[in-house]
Amino acid sequence: MIPTVKVIGAGSIGNHLAHGCRQQGWHVTIVDLNAGALQRTKDTIYPSRYGAWDEGITLASPPEVKGKAFDVVIVGTPPATHLAVATSELSNTPPRLMMIEKPLSHPDPQALEAFVKLADHSTTRVLVGYNQRHKPNTLKFIEAAQNPSLGGLTGLSSHMLESWDGILKAHFWMENEKDSYLAYTEQGGGALLEHSHALNLFLYLAQALGQGKPTHVDAKIEWVAHDKGRYDRDSHLRVTLESGLVGEVRQDLHTWPAEKKATATFDNGTLTWTMGDTSDSVSQYSATGKLVEQWNFPKTRPDDFAGEIQHIRSLLDDRSQPSSLDLHEGVQVMEVALAAFESSRMGRAVEVSPTSENH
Repeated sequence: MIPTVKVIGAGSIGNHLAHGCRQQGWHVTIVDLNAGALQRTKDTIYPSRYGAWDEGITLASPPEVKGKAFDVVIVGTPPATHLAVATSELSNTPPRLMMIEKPLSHPDPQALEAFVKLADHSTTRVLVGYNQRHKPNTLKFIEAAQNPSLGGLTGLSSHMLESWDGILKAHFWMENEKDSYLAYTEQGGGALLEHSHALNLFLYLAQALGQGKPTHVDAKIEWVAHDKGRYDRDSHLRVTLESGLVGEVRQDLHTWPAEKKATATFDNGTLTWTMGDTSDSVSQYSATGKLVEQWNFPKTRPDDFAGEIQHIRSLLDDRSQPSSLDLHEGVQVMEVALAAFESSRMGRAVEVSPTSENH
């Protein structure tokens, strides 16, 4: 049977993931409350990105698919609606698998805990869409880091630095950042949540390199207030791991050109992970800074989501296998982010608190 997919949200990410699912030959329905957003997807977003509109995609309003079951549900709505939308899906017509786009939610620990409890008792496999974990350069970085000649790990950092320009370019229908959640940290916008790929990648690499989970966070956050709210413009985190290693995560909304980079420093050299528009890469340097080897991975923007979608396919074939996109991996990102906001408020390092007893 060909999987059926419901993509909730006809924005930028909804189009990317709908296209990725269609590349697998799946039946895709894009659902949105806004009829104009659906029309924009058909007339502009999808054909401008992928060459032509795909007549195999169904466009629908929520009432038109009410009560209909799907194999996969992808939640691509604004972050402050993620948990409510996902709860409704799990409570009414639970799919075999659900993926919630990053960040998992807005910064609401009570709502987060309630959702985790619901999901833990659901028959649905719930994932969080941090696609960087399934990209070729990430897999190569982890493989290269296993080289014993590098010696012991001495440092780890992850940066996603990109101004509003890059985001607004992908959301051309918006006049400015205040037209959406982006300029409101409480709605899931701001640097730390919108660019949380950096924090997520840091946590993933830390785990893969044997450093364990985060225990404490010391955050320096630059806040920007405006007439309708506020957002974190630049978030700089020092994250202590179970191993005792203290790593660094930085995310901002003002750097241009964008810089997307992770670095692992060892006794005998350094590995860097980079993400670009047309190519991703991994580079290995000697202790003196000389380039030893470089691996390049040419790509197009749709390629950024290919590994993630293929992973979903493998989970549909065998849902018992582990997943690096598991709900609790996304929850851990939120736990660190919540601790970072508290650290910024308190002006000191704070402990990372688990969301629930099951975590």
